Amino acid sequence: MKATIHRGEKIKEAIKESGLAVGVVAERMGISRKTLYNKFKEASIPYSFILKLGEVIHHDFSKEFPNLSKTVKKELVSTQAPPSQNLLLPFDREPEPQQKPRSLKECEAELIVLQQKYIALLEKFNELLLRKG
Repeated sequence: MKATIHRGEKIKEAIKESGLAVGVVAERMGISRKTLYNKFKEASIPYSFILKLGEVIHHDFSKEFPNLSKTVKKELVSTQAPPSQNLLLPFDREPEPQQKPRSLKECEAELIVLQQKYIALLEKFNELLLRKG
C-alpha cells in the first residue's frame, strides 16, 4: 500500500528551507500566520494552495508532489487569471459520480440556464472593465 504524503509537513519543511519567516510568507499569501500554522497540521491541502505557496517561497513542489509537474504549472499560468485562495484544481477533489443520461429536453433546459448565467457574468465583467477604464 502506498504511503500518503502529509502535505502540511512538506510545506512546513519547504518554508523552513526557504529561510523566510512564517509571518512574511503568510503576509505574501494574503493569509494570517495562524492560518498558515493550521495548514501545517492538515494532511491534504489543496494543490492550488501548494502552487501559490511555491510561487511565494520560490520552491518547486513537483518533487514532493508529482501531480504538480512543471507542465501543469505552465498550463495554469498561461490559461488562468491569478489564482484565488479558493481555486481548486481538478485533482484537488474527488471524481464526480457518473450521472444517468438525460432527456434532450432536460439538456436543453440546463443549457439555457447556463447560457443565462454566462451572459450575466459577461455583463458584470464588462461593467468592471468600464469602471476600471
